[in-house]
Amino acid sequence: MSESIKDVQEQIVEDFSTFDDWMDRYRFLIDLGRALPPYPEQFRTDEWRVKGCINRAWLHGEARDGRVHYQASSESEIVAGLIALLLKVYSGRTPREIVDNPPDFLQRIGVWENITSNRINGLNGMIALIRGVAEAELKAA
Repeated sequence: MSESIKDVQEQIVEDFSTFDDWMDRYRFLIDLGRALPPYPEQFRTDEWRVKGCINRAWLHGEARDGRVHYQASSESEIVAGLIALLLKVYSGRTPREIVDNPPDFLQRIGVWENITSNRINGLNGMIALIRGVAEAELKAA
Protein backbone atom coordinates (compact mmCIF):
# COMPACT_ATOMS: atom_id res chain seq x y z
CA MET A 1 0.00 0.00 0.00
CA SER A 2 1.37 3.36 -0.93
CA GLU A 3 -0.64 5.47 1.51
CA SER A 4 0.15 5.25 5.19
CA ILE A 5 -2.57 4.60 7.76
CA LYS A 6 -2.19 8.21 8.88
CA ASP A 7 -2.77 9.40 5.29
CA VAL A 8 -5.93 7.30 4.97
CA GLN A 9 -7.20 8.58 8.33
CA GLU A 10 -6.53 12.18 7.19
CA GLN A 11 -8.47 11.56 3.97
CA ILE A 12 -11.45 10.24 5.96
CA VAL A 13 -11.38 13.32 8.22
CA GLU A 14 -11.28 15.51 5.12
CA ASP A 15 -14.17 13.58 3.51
CA PHE A 16 -16.31 14.03 6.62
CA SER A 17 -15.46 17.72 6.92
CA THR A 18 -17.38 18.38 3.71
CA PHE A 19 -20.67 17.63 5.49
CA ASP A 20 -22.36 20.31 7.56
CA ASP A 21 -24.42 18.05 9.82
CA TRP A 22 -24.65 14.53 11.12
CA MET A 23 -27.68 13.59 9.01
CA ASP A 24 -25.48 14.01 5.91
CA ARG A 25 -22.67 12.10 7.60
CA TYR A 26 -25.08 9.25 8.43
CA ARG A 27 -26.12 9.11 4.76
CA PHE A 28 -22.45 9.00 3.77
CA LEU A 29 -21.82 6.16 6.25
CA ILE A 30 -24.83 4.23 4.92
CA ASP A 31 -23.53 4.58 1.36
CA LEU A 32 -20.10 3.30 2.46
CA GLY A 33 -21.71 0.32 4.18
CA ARG A 34 -23.79 -0.54 1.13
CA ALA A 35 -20.60 -0.67 -0.94
CA LEU A 36 -19.01 -3.39 1.22
CA PRO A 37 -18.35 -6.58 -0.75
CA PRO A 38 -20.54 -9.59 0.10
CA TYR A 39 -19.48 -11.32 3.30
CA PRO A 40 -18.74 -15.07 2.98
CA GLU A 41 -21.35 -17.29 4.65
CA GLN A 42 -18.69 -19.57 6.18
CA PHE A 43 -17.56 -16.68 8.41
CA ARG A 44 -21.03 -15.89 9.79
CA THR A 45 -20.12 -17.76 12.97
CA ASP A 46 -19.92 -16.88 16.65
CA GLU A 47 -16.12 -16.86 16.38
CA TRP A 48 -16.25 -13.84 14.04
CA ARG A 49 -19.33 -12.16 15.48
CA VAL A 50 -18.68 -8.66 16.81
CA LYS A 51 -19.16 -8.60 20.58
CA GLY A 52 -21.30 -5.79 21.99
CA CYS A 53 -23.26 -5.20 18.80
CA ILE A 54 -27.06 -5.19 19.16
CA ASN A 55 -27.46 -5.85 15.44
CA ARG A 56 -25.61 -8.85 14.19
CA ALA A 57 -22.22 -7.97 12.72
CA TRP A 58 -19.26 -10.10 11.73
CA LEU A 59 -15.64 -9.25 11.10
CA HIS A 60 -13.19 -11.86 9.81
CA GLY A 61 -9.46 -11.30 9.61
CA GLU A 62 -6.68 -13.44 8.25
CA ALA A 63 -3.01 -12.94 7.50
CA ARG A 64 -1.63 -13.47 4.03
CA ASP A 65 1.83 -12.51 2.83
CA GLY A 66 2.66 -10.59 6.00
CA ARG A 67 -0.51 -8.48 5.90
CA VAL A 68 -3.88 -8.82 7.59
CA HIS A 69 -6.97 -8.77 5.39
CA TYR A 70 -10.42 -8.16 6.84
CA GLN A 71 -13.94 -8.78 5.60
CA ALA A 72 -17.03 -7.67 7.47
CA SER A 73 -20.79 -7.27 7.40
CA SER A 74 -23.57 -5.90 9.57
CA GLU A 75 -27.35 -5.96 9.57
CA SER A 76 -27.26 -2.27 10.56
CA GLU A 77 -26.54 0.17 7.73
CA ILE A 78 -24.74 2.64 9.99
CA VAL A 79 -22.63 -0.10 11.60
CA ALA A 80 -21.78 -1.38 8.12
CA GLY A 81 -20.58 2.14 7.27
CA LEU A 82 -18.41 2.25 10.38
CA ILE A 83 -17.01 -1.14 9.40
CA ALA A 84 -16.26 0.18 5.91
CA LEU A 85 -14.24 3.04 7.45
CA LEU A 86 -12.25 0.64 9.63
CA LEU A 87 -11.55 -1.70 6.71
CA LYS A 88 -10.41 1.22 4.57
CA VAL A 89 -7.86 2.10 7.25
CA TYR A 90 -6.71 -1.35 8.40
CA SER A 91 -7.30 -4.07 5.80
CA GLY A 92 -4.18 -5.04 3.88
CA ARG A 93 -1.80 -3.61 6.49
CA THR A 94 0.96 -5.31 8.41
CA PRO A 95 0.12 -6.42 11.95
CA ARG A 96 2.62 -3.87 13.33
CA GLU A 97 0.98 -0.98 11.42
CA ILE A 98 -2.43 -2.00 12.77
CA VAL A 99 -1.29 -2.26 16.38
CA ASP A 100 0.74 0.97 16.24
CA ASN A 101 -2.04 3.13 14.76
CA PRO A 102 -5.19 3.54 16.85
CA PRO A 103 -8.34 4.75 15.08
CA ASP A 104 -7.87 8.39 16.12
CA PHE A 105 -9.86 9.57 13.11
CA LEU A 106 -13.10 8.37 14.76
CA GLN A 107 -12.72 11.03 17.45
CA ARG A 108 -11.80 13.67 14.90
CA ILE A 109 -14.89 13.08 12.75
CA GLY A 110 -17.15 13.09 15.83
CA VAL A 111 -18.30 9.48 15.75
CA TRP A 112 -18.17 8.91 19.51
CA GLU A 113 -20.49 11.86 20.25
CA ASN A 114 -22.96 11.09 17.47
CA ILE A 115 -23.73 7.40 17.70
CA THR A 116 -25.74 5.55 20.32
CA SER A 117 -24.11 3.77 23.24
CA ASN A 118 -25.08 0.43 21.67
CA ARG A 119 -23.26 1.34 18.48
CA ILE A 120 -20.27 2.52 20.54
CA ASN A 121 -20.15 -0.95 22.13
CA GLY A 122 -20.25 -2.56 18.70
CA LEU A 123 -17.60 -0.20 17.32
CA ASN A 124 -15.33 -1.02 20.27
CA GLY A 125 -15.96 -4.71 19.55
CA MET A 126 -14.91 -4.23 15.91
CA ILE A 127 -11.75 -2.40 16.93
CA ALA A 128 -10.96 -5.17 19.43
CA LEU A 129 -11.36 -7.85 16.73
CA ILE A 130 -9.15 -5.94 14.27
CA ARG A 131 -6.45 -5.44 16.90
CA GLY A 132 -6.83 -9.00 18.21
CA VAL A 133 -6.09 -10.58 14.84
CA ALA A 134 -3.07 -8.28 14.34
CA GLU A 135 -1.75 -8.95 17.86
CA ALA A 136 -2.11 -12.72 17.37
CA GLU A 137 -0.09 -12.44 14.15
CA LEU A 138 2.65 -10.48 15.92
CA LYS A 139 2.86 -13.12 18.65
CA ALA A 140 3.00 -15.92 16.06
CA ALA A 141 5.82 -14.25 14.11
